[in-house]
Amino acid sequence: MNTAITLLATATTLSLCIAGDAQNAPASQGTDPFIEAVEAMKHSVAPLVCVAVNSAESIILDRRGTAFFLSTSGEFMTAAHVVLDMSKNDPPCPVTAVILPHNKIWDPSALNEPSDWLAFNIRNCVIETDLDLAKCPLSADPFNQKVVRDFEIVPVKFDWSIPPDATQVAFTGFPMKVRDPMTFRANLSAYRPVWRREKGVPELILDRSAWPGSSGSPVFLSDGKVVGIVIASSTEEGTAMTAVRPASVVRALLAGREKK
Repeated sequence: MNTAITLLATATTLSLCIAGDAQNAPASQGTDPFIEAVEAMKHSVAPLVCVAVNSAESIILDRRGTAFFLSTSGEFMTAAHVVLDMSKNDPPCPVTAVILPHNKIWDPSALNEPSDWLAFNIRNCVIETDLDLAKCPLSADPFNQKVVRDFEIVPVKFDWSIPPDATQVAFTGFPMKVRDPMTFRANLSAYRPVWRREKGVPELILDRSAWPGSSGSPVFLSDGKVVGIVIASSTEEGTAMTAVRPASVVRALLAGREKK
């Protein structure tokens, strides 16, 4: 089986620029600590996709959300609702996978970007529905073992503390089914509990909305440490905000102590 697939750049013109490692570093790199953190985070994120496979080729059917890596072996975290929606097969999702560029960097300037898909089985994920979090390993299947790529997976590092209100953060993901990662800046507006089945679940609120497909994106500080994960967004006029599950509540899940 040919392990490489070629992705076409989206023809949709977006008002925001998709930054990539291949671009020149902005002149403000020395003064804005987020610039370095954003470039590093591009090696820690991947889109979650549905793939159709036959003997001749692999075709990406849909892009569902964002994941970020917890280990160099490809174990990742995302929002639980993303993988649960993929499991419904509506529309069908023959192979669930993450995608990484075949070369060393994401290259938004390339019309055709060689990429590899790496399969995972949702049944092997640890899912916490109350937290809306999922932790999944890549599958130990023949395809994943054959993939040879130059792209380096860099696991994220966490900051378990709750940032103060007005802290500036960023989140990187694959909204609107884009091919290459996009990054957005926001401020932390509030920390609050929400109720799930009579249990208080901590939640952070950001002062901007996140586009569809951002669910599962890591939310990080200027030092690159992850403080949360995007789980929901409101885009209605006058209510633009994003809900984030703080890293402080996922330690048990990361340790594998939660039930599937």
